[in-house]
Amino acid sequence: MTTATQISLKRQLIATGLGVVTLLCAVLLYLSYGFVMWHGVPEVDAGPLIVFLVWMFTATPAIICTLVSLALVCPQRCKLAWISLCMYYYQLLRSLFHYAGYTIDKSAA
Repeated sequence: MTTATQISLKRQLIATGLGVVTLLCAVLLYLSYGFVMWHGVPEVDAGPLIVFLVWMFTATPAIICTLVSLALVCPQRCKLAWISLCMYYYQLLRSLFHYAGYTIDKSAA
């Protein structure tokens, strides 16, 4: 038998705020990715470096904010932080699969 635990409003608001911070970090990552793709036509040389640096500097606060919101409230109550953090791993996996497909196509030719 499970019992419903009461979580204070203050904790819920802090966890929601941390979820918003995680969401803003993920949005910044996707905006930088779009910026690099937009400048891909004039061949920006530092494009992958920009995406990697933005990923590195925004993933750290996103992971920390998600872990703190998990500690404040249970995992079921911080869905915004979970979804925002999963957007990072989607981008990473998509890039890895794209690179793997690119190397396979290049070696077959």
